[in-house]
Amino acid sequence: MDNSTPEMDEKLVRLLDGDLSPEERITVEQQLAGNALLLQQYDRLLATKAAIRHFGLQQQVGAIHSQMMAELNAPIKKISPVRKMIRYTSAIAAGILLLVAGFFAYQYFSLTPEKVFSANYQAYELNTSRGTTTNSLIEEAFRQKKYEEVIRLRDAATEPNIKNEFLAGAAALELNNLSLARQRFASVIEQNKTANTTVLNDEAEYYLALTQVRQKDFAAAVMLLEKIQQDSGHTYSAKVKNGLLNDVRKLSDQ
Repeated sequence: MDNSTPEMDEKLVRLLDGDLSPEERITVEQQLAGNALLLQQYDRLLATKAAIRHFGLQQQVGAIHSQMMAELNAPIKKISPVRKMIRYTSAIAAGILLLVAGFFAYQYFSLTPEKVFSANYQAYELNTSRGTTTNSLIEEAFRQKKYEEVIRLRDAATEPNIKNEFLAGAAALELNNLSLARQRFASVIEQNKTANTTVLNDEAEYYLALTQVRQKDFAAAVMLLEKIQQDSGHTYSAKVKNGLLNDVRKLSDQ
C-alpha cells in the first residue's frame, strides 16, 4: 500500500492512539516492518506526539485562552479592538512559535544513529528468476538466513565473485558485524570500478552508507549519500532524497 494515502495516514494515527482492532494492528505492523518509508512516517508521528506532550500544548493553549478571556472581561482597562486583536494575535503567534521550535528541538535531539538506520534499512532479498532451479551454495545459505555460513563460504572461495562479496557484506550487517560489512561493501564498489562493471554497485553503496551511519562515521556517510542523491539513475536516489541525507546531516551536527 502507498504510504502516502489518506487511508494509511488514518491507520497510522489510529495505531498511535491504540484505536485499531487486533487484526488491523497486526496488518499495519506488518506493513511497517516491510516498508522503511512508512516506518519513517510513523516515527515522525511518534515524535510529533511526544513533542506536543513534552511542551504541554494544552497548557499553553489554555493559558492563552485564559489571558484572552481575562482581558475581554476586565472592567477597568479599556483597550481598543485593534490593540486587543494585535495583543491576542501576538500571544497566539508566540505560543505557536514556541511549540514549533520545541518540536524541531525534540526531533533534533532525539535523533539517533540507530533510529535513522532502522527507519531506512530493509534486509536484502535475493530475486528469484523464473525458470531458475539451482542456486550457488552461498545464495542458498543466504536465502535460508544462514549468515555465518554465507561468510564462511565467501572466505573459502578461491575465485573473487562480486555477488558473493555483496552477500557476505549483507550477512555481516545482519549479524551486526559492522566492520566486516563495511569491508565487503567497499570491496564490491572497488571490484566494480576495477572491472568497469556495476554488479550490485547501487546496493553496495546504499548499504555501505547505512553501515557508516550505524558506526557513527557521519562524514563518510554524508559524502556517499550525496553521491547517491545526485545520481538520478541510482536505485536508491529517491530513498535518500526522502529525508535520509538530512537526518544524517543532523546527526553530524549534534
